[in-house]
Amino acid sequence: MSLFQKILRRKSMQDLQTGGDEAEGPKLNKVLTSRDVFNHGVAAIIGTGIFVLTGVAAHDHAGPGIILSFLLAGFACAFVSFAYAELASMIPVSGSAYTYTYATLGEIFAWLIGWDLLLEYAVGASAVAVGWSAYLQSVMKALGLHLPAYLAHAPEHVPWQAVFLAAGAITIGVIGMIKSRAALTGSAGAKTYIIGLVSAALAGFGLVKGWEVLTHLTSVDLPAILIILFINFFLIKGVSHTAKMTAIFVVIKVAVILFFIGVGIWHIDTTNYHPFLPFGWNGVFTGAAIVFFAYIGFDAVTTLAEECKDPQKDVPKGVIGSLIVCTVLYILVAAIMTGAMSYLLLGGSEIAAPMARVLDHLGYWWASPFVSIGAIAGITSVLIVLLFGQSRIMMRMAKDGLIAPLFGKIHEKYRTPVWSIAIWGVLVALIAGLLPISELAELTNIGTLAAFVMVCVGVIILRVKDPERPRKFRCPDVPLVKPAGNFAVTFLTRVFGLKAETEARLRAAVATFAWMLIPILGAGMSLVFMFSLPAVTWIRFAIWMGVGLVIYVFYGRLHSKLNRPDNQGR
Repeated sequence: MSLFQKILRRKSMQDLQTGGDEAEGPKLNKVLTSRDVFNHGVAAIIGTGIFVLTGVAAHDHAGPGIILSFLLAGFACAFVSFAYAELASMIPVSGSAYTYTYATLGEIFAWLIGWDLLLEYAVGASAVAVGWSAYLQSVMKALGLHLPAYLAHAPEHVPWQAVFLAAGAITIGVIGMIKSRAALTGSAGAKTYIIGLVSAALAGFGLVKGWEVLTHLTSVDLPAILIILFINFFLIKGVSHTAKMTAIFVVIKVAVILFFIGVGIWHIDTTNYHPFLPFGWNGVFTGAAIVFFAYIGFDAVTTLAEECKDPQKDVPKGVIGSLIVCTVLYILVAAIMTGAMSYLLLGGSEIAAPMARVLDHLGYWWASPFVSIGAIAGITSVLIVLLFGQSRIMMRMAKDGLIAPLFGKIHEKYRTPVWSIAIWGVLVALIAGLLPISELAELTNIGTLAAFVMVCVGVIILRVKDPERPRKFRCPDVPLVKPAGNFAVTFLTRVFGLKAETEARLRAAVATFAWMLIPILGAGMSLVFMFSLPAVTWIRFAIWMGVGLVIYVFYGRLHSKLNRPDNQGR
């Protein structure tokens, strides 16, 4: 095979569906149901968006038209969610967009998307953890409790190059020592001893460098670090523990939202809806671009596929069901906020805004603590889904041979990828506790949108190349497209006397366009949102992708499971 053929080779659908590369060793527990997937979907989507972002977008961009903004953003996500649901029903393994891209566009694109998703989840989880810390501290202050300044926030300046140098040296050194120790049980040669010594020296260098960084830090965001370590502990314990914890947080935050809806709906003053579009339609679309990011995260739900009892049915039901429910809740909350209180009063920097502010305005000051509890629960559940998804994508990439096999090892007792969870958990905790990541948070958005584009394109490719493959869920036809198209074909046939063969081809083209329109719209809207991001975000994204490309060339390409002579990946 030429180099070009190698980097574009695809994993066969049969291999992906049967999991042929995992014949030996412990496997993930298949214990989840569609209800668990639904809970994870709600956990991923409902977070800071509904508790904070709604008021900001209404005040600054859309006014009461924020209702339409949420509706438009929900439609955009619906197109993408249909694409995810179809691929999940065909490829019931963890890995999300990474695995789907491996089956459709080839290995190099799969690697880049996998590398991209690791960045998305790492930076996203870190940003959410910092928000969780700030919210917790605001609640503590209301109770008269205060953390020391040096434990309450990240330092103003951090030698981040040294941080990542230390973390990388320790990680590579530990992995090297583990591999050397395993090799020493057999007939190890001098090379193994040398690798072990070099790995130990590298780990030691990392520890020294890390201690040097720690001694020069002026502060650290301790709550952000602790919440990530706490969640990772439960992720290691097993997916059943994760599902139970997620369900608890979902119940709490949905109860708070329903309480707000139940109270606020009786206080809507329709005069607050005038003017309905104070910023015009441009404001509505700008608001849609902003609140669109309140929806992202449902893609992480597809990483549950390998641990579902019936993934072909459970994942599509959970993904689409959670998106529908969350969209309805978002619209109701937006309508009540802007109806019970003028949008001009919804802005500001208070972290409890705008939901708590509306309740205070209505005289329910005593309900603010409930909103705080709901917000903390909501943010925590988002963290769970992001950290869970990251570990499963890392595990899948390791099982495909593109990164060190250590990340793909499943624990005998807990049936979870312990090393993937632990190592990435520590790195994410360091990022959250030490780095100012407000600007890096935009990388989460561009990474998610890039994955959305790949998934939508993947649906089209598989429909064309493998149309007979069983699909328990299909992207639906856009209403009225097929009837209108067939009517046009009939009209043209009668007017111009088209041949039967030409008529049949036109009807087939209409049928194809009717289902293809949804993934096309999903990819198109994702690209529009991507190009609306600042140029500096694209530069940072390109740098990250460049680093990933170097790793693939010097490791992933050489260790890929598709290099095996007996592997039939195409």
